[in-house]
Amino acid sequence: MTAYQSMRTYELRRYAGYSGVESFPGYCYFLLLPGELCKIGYSNTEETLKRRIKDLTRELEKEYGPGSCEVLAVIKGGYAAEAVLHHRFRGSRIPGYGERFHLSDDILDFLATAPRLDFSLVA
Repeated sequence: MTAYQSMRTYELRRYAGYSGVESFPGYCYFLLLPGELCKIGYSNTEETLKRRIKDLTRELEKEYGPGSCEVLAVIKGGYAAEAVLHHRFRGSRIPGYGERFHLSDDILDFLATAPRLDFSLVA
């Protein structure tokens, strides 16, 4: 566990507000899931990002068929970005489903202007 992961979530969001989430290590990803749902997760390294998305894609395709999972965006900021975005989109969160959200207009608006990284990271 890194030092920033041990911070309380509200402290992390406050600190990220001062320094910007892009200054934190790692990646935050958005996946489109079946039923107009979105998963917002993070990975600390490029290697774990690729593995995580590959595993999630395989898992969802077993249940829902090919093409049931799509990468919408990958941004800088890892755990900090995830914490900030989970808080920002808390009104769209699906209770009991961890990091899953309804694909709301707020999320779509964010994705339209988010500073994305090259998708080749996850290919």
